[in-house]
Amino acid sequence: MKNEDRLTITRKYAIIPTFSDTKEWTAKVMEYTKQSYIDKIAYYKNKLNKTKNKDKKEREKIQNRLNLLYQQQSEFLKNGTLIQENVNDYTYDLVRRSMASESYRKNMIISYVTSELINQNAKDMDIKGCNKLIGELTNYGYRIKGSSKGSLFDLVDIDNPLKSYGTAFCQQLTSKIKDMVNKDKWLDGKCSTIHYKSDSPFTIAKSYMSFSYDYKSYEELCEHIYNNDCNLYFNFGGHGNPTIARFKINLGSNRHKNNKEELISTLLKIYSGEYQYCGSSIGIEGTKIILNLSISIPKQIRKLDENTVIGVDLGIAVPAMCALNNNPYIRESILSKDDFLQIRTKLQNERRRLQKSLKYASGGHGRTKKLKALEKCKKREVHFIETACHVISKRVVDFALKNNAKYINVENLTGYDTSDFILRNWSYYKLQQYIKYKAEKYGIEVRKINPCYTSQVCSVCGNWHPENRPKGKLGQAYFNCHNENCKTHDKKEFKYGINADFNAARNIAMSTLWMESGKVTEKSKEKARDYYGIDKPDDKEEHLNKVA
Repeated sequence: MKNEDRLTITRKYAIIPTFSDTKEWTAKVMEYTKQSYIDKIAYYKNKLNKTKNKDKKEREKIQNRLNLLYQQQSEFLKNGTLIQENVNDYTYDLVRRSMASESYRKNMIISYVTSELINQNAKDMDIKGCNKLIGELTNYGYRIKGSSKGSLFDLVDIDNPLKSYGTAFCQQLTSKIKDMVNKDKWLDGKCSTIHYKSDSPFTIAKSYMSFSYDYKSYEELCEHIYNNDCNLYFNFGGHGNPTIARFKINLGSNRHKNNKEELISTLLKIYSGEYQYCGSSIGIEGTKIILNLSISIPKQIRKLDENTVIGVDLGIAVPAMCALNNNPYIRESILSKDDFLQIRTKLQNERRRLQKSLKYASGGHGRTKKLKALEKCKKREVHFIETACHVISKRVVDFALKNNAKYINVENLTGYDTSDFILRNWSYYKLQQYIKYKAEKYGIEVRKINPCYTSQVCSVCGNWHPENRPKGKLGQAYFNCHNENCKTHDKKEFKYGINADFNAARNIAMSTLWMESGKVTEKSKEKARDYYGIDKPDDKEEHLNKVA
């Protein structure tokens, strides 16, 4: 299947360390565990010596832990007995060291590449020459220590637990550096240098991954997939063998039934071969090890009408309004103010109150407790927005499929002088990304258009007037075309007039004023005035045009 017939998506799976039966894995864990018992016993001995005699309960607790460690160490040295705790310790330590090591190496390579780009006057090069230089510089950084061709890391000793870099590591980093330099104009000082934190997930190549299960056939797996004792495995190691680590895949609880169904469905399609897994990454979120699984899936090609376009308008009363370019009646309003804006505003106010209460909080455990409440509140808001964006984007794409639309038009609001309140509360970029990746699955294209004047121009007759949508007490949904001959005044055809959000959505759907990138500037507004046939307004009218 051609690459254009497929798209790549990412799914998050919590994975749990488990035993592997390979000799390489066993040898690594045995060596690690032997040293681990020595380190743990030394740690608790030191802790016991520092604990005051008066604190009997704490001393007793530490002594019990020491006794257990002595017993486990004895069993291990005598019989080579490994327990789940040993596997967890080994795996979590490996993941943490791999994350820190990769982020350190990435930062070193980025620092080297950026300094050499400046030294070699890359700013005066064309894109092709600059990309060639970046390729040469990154290759020097990707070579492992001791390479016959020389390596950046010959002079720097960085722990590399996995003893390799992997093609996924190289391709992704090179691509990010090229985007930083060419798209984001790093050499012109228009963006900051990329920097990776020590807890950033580390990349794994496809050749180091595989998936397995306990059953004899795929058909038998399908029969038992919903059983509690059904174990699905992710194997990490050379040629897909679990020589480095092995994990059980956690499919979640029954409380989140829809999410669990989706995760199971995706895994079954991987096992059947319908979906293909790609180079991915592993990280730690809280106390869980997370597999960020990249999957190549076939597009669900449908017969779509090239002449049908959906326009999506963001609003306050209606979070998202959908309309068609070729039908003045069909529409869909997605969620309401109560569903989205009021809930998010409530969460933001709660977070502000918590932040104010922390202003005079003293240090120590009391402050830590209060910070936990603040972090919990932040997570609630993030999860709420994530869910809302998924719901809205799905319904937008469903509306497009229902009407066989080939295109979805959205506004480019980068730099647009509209209500900060709307933009702050919308996570607009994230919503656009979700609409885009959900639409790609069906071959629907998402396009960005110039947002200027879409709210003031009548979508029925094309008339513009500064009072078509006045800012005042008439309500957010009010739109009144000042062309007396406009059909919107015909009570038979438009019984209740035309809704402002629907009118804007139709203008967005019908627009061919493309604006895929860049910020909205005065030049963008001038282009929009030419497009809609609007004379340059005076200062008072210009102020009215800033209403979204």
